[in-house]
Amino acid sequence: MSAVVYARVPEALKQVVQRHALERGLTLTGAVVELLERGVESIAAGRSVAELERKLALAASERERAEARVREAELRLRAAGERERIIARVYAAVSERARQQLARCPRCRKPVRGSDLFVSGRCPQADCGAELTSLLTPAPRAGMDSSQYVALTGALGVLVGLAVASSDDADAA
Repeated sequence: MSAVVYARVPEALKQVVQRHALERGLTLTGAVVELLERGVESIAAGRSVAELERKLALAASERERAEARVREAELRLRAAGERERIIARVYAAVSERARQQLARCPRCRKPVRGSDLFVSGRCPQADCGAELTSLLTPAPRAGMDSSQYVALTGALGVLVGLAVASSDDADAA
């Protein structure tokens, strides 16, 4: 059963409805019925313009937060990359120093590299194997007594420990 409804609408609205009817192969009456049904369904479903605008604002806000998180993650990634490059340069420098000749073995007088002194602590010559810890004490001509040398070595150890701890804290962040 259908009923007749007479309504006056602005000319611009009538043209929009006619265009809608043409695009979908409907009569003007069919287009008006379809559009009215959609409008009634939207109201019944609670999909008012205000609610849609609220949802759009929420989505825009979430998008802004997500973009901010992405920018933050990019900054953290760049910082981590820079830390990685610094660490790689430090490792390369330490590796280079470890290969350099630092002294001569106190027993056999053969060359001793940094790695022999600080890693194994022994002469690399198979027939010698002397401990190299005596090379870590300052020579009398260095102008330092043993207590000053111990204090300097301790201070260096503290600095290295702080550097390692701060790099661990930066990695955790």
